Amino acid sequence: MGPPLLSLLSLLCSAVLVTGGCSFHSLDYLEAGGQGAGAGTTPGAGTTGGDTPNGGGAVGGVGQGANGAAGGLLIPPDCTDQQATGDETDVDCGGRTCGPCPAERRCITGTDCESAICTNQVCQPPTCTDLALNGDETDLNCGGSCPPCPLARHCLTGADCATASCQQGACESVTCEDGVLREGCPLLVDGTPYAFSPGHSLDRCVEDDKQSVDAGNAMLLAPCKAELQQTFWAVGQADGYFALRSALSGKCLQSRAASVREGAVIEQAACSYAAQQLWKPSIVDSSLMQLNSKLSTLALDVAGDNVALDGQAIVQSAANGSPDTHWRAAKRSEAAFIAFSPNGDQTLRVHHDGGLTTLTDDDQPTAHWKVVPGLSDASMVSFQSRNDPGRYLRHASFRLWSDRNDASTQFQRDATFRYVSPFVGDAPLSKGLEASNYPGYFWQQSGSTVILGAPTDKSSATWWIGGR
Repeated sequence: MGPPLLSLLSLLCSAVLVTGGCSFHSLDYLEAGGQGAGAGTTPGAGTTGGDTPNGGGAVGGVGQGANGAAGGLLIPPDCTDQQATGDETDVDCGGRTCGPCPAERRCITGTDCESAICTNQVCQPPTCTDLALNGDETDLNCGGSCPPCPLARHCLTGADCATASCQQGACESVTCEDGVLREGCPLLVDGTPYAFSPGHSLDRCVEDDKQSVDAGNAMLLAPCKAELQQTFWAVGQADGYFALRSALSGKCLQSRAASVREGAVIEQAACSYAAQQLWKPSIVDSSLMQLNSKLSTLALDVAGDNVALDGQAIVQSAANGSPDTHWRAAKRSEAAFIAFSPNGDQTLRVHHDGGLTTLTDDDQPTAHWKVVPGLSDASMVSFQSRNDPGRYLRHASFRLWSDRNDASTQFQRDATFRYVSPFVGDAPLSKGLEASNYPGYFWQQSGSTVILGAPTDKSSATWWIGGR
């Protein structure tokens, strides 16, 4: 079955999916030509798994016929009939229509389980050492009944934090003041967004001058604004160094070509956390720090001497006490997350309610996403939920979902996307979003849903990225 027909089927499927009329694996089944594993009436008896572009293998249909060819679409599941119908993996649970299954029930993938962990086709109970954010954890393997979380991790109450202080959903220090630098307090906090201004010009910030998502784009100085290209997430390492990751591109700051020479330009590149991408903060005074490269030991610097000139390059230089090598890291309270709006209607945003993803006028954290390096390819991007950090946007059955990361190879591929130029217009923050494991297939608006398909309607395949 060729891509055009699959696109039509995906449109039809997405139109009825919310009513329960199209099962999770229906398109997989059709793409495989109805080749379920064996005849008969047992739902879910087909093959599953594998690296299919829509996140699952073929599932056997109902009815008789050689190789399941007469099976057709699965029976729509009834989540209260005390039977495993449709795409349910166990009685009244699993699949896409019914809720996830508790521990010890049958599953096919992590999305079938409350814990997001499916091992040997059995849902596993949540633990504090698995690879998923599950149970009553507030962040990965911490909070709730697990050990308390470190600074900047997601929390609900003070009991979720090692510091016993939860402010605005993040663990914070009770002894260190925000924005005041002193010994014994973290100069940068892992998992925290910052804007960086040089000591000689605190009203200017480091930014990506082109609002670009491309590797190799240089950093420069510009008037401070609450915009994504001026926001960088601190990613802490065990040795006290930090990577600085763009909130827009998901790429990290580094010396160009891993250079150790003075004057080397600072650019963005796919995050590898190699030495050229790691910077160690040290105190200059109560408000300024110095950031030294792990590779070269040189300091982050502003090229040139004209402090009033915008567009000065960001480079690495010898630490000579110049205000150009001293930095204020201002914690960002906005323009750190993104919202996706369809072209032409910025009142709508991609919102999730558990695993279900729709377009609504919601502008709450359920419609805000953190850009992180692609789970399967760091040169691309993945999108992590702001209010539920264990969830990521991923495609399955040619539709966009918000699923818990089960750490499987299939999930990582399904949750990795590529920014491309917009299909309509040329605004820097308009983008197309292509599936990494299904080249030529892009996010597209289809009513109140987001589907994956060839960009037959260029406007519906163009998305506006807004900072939140």
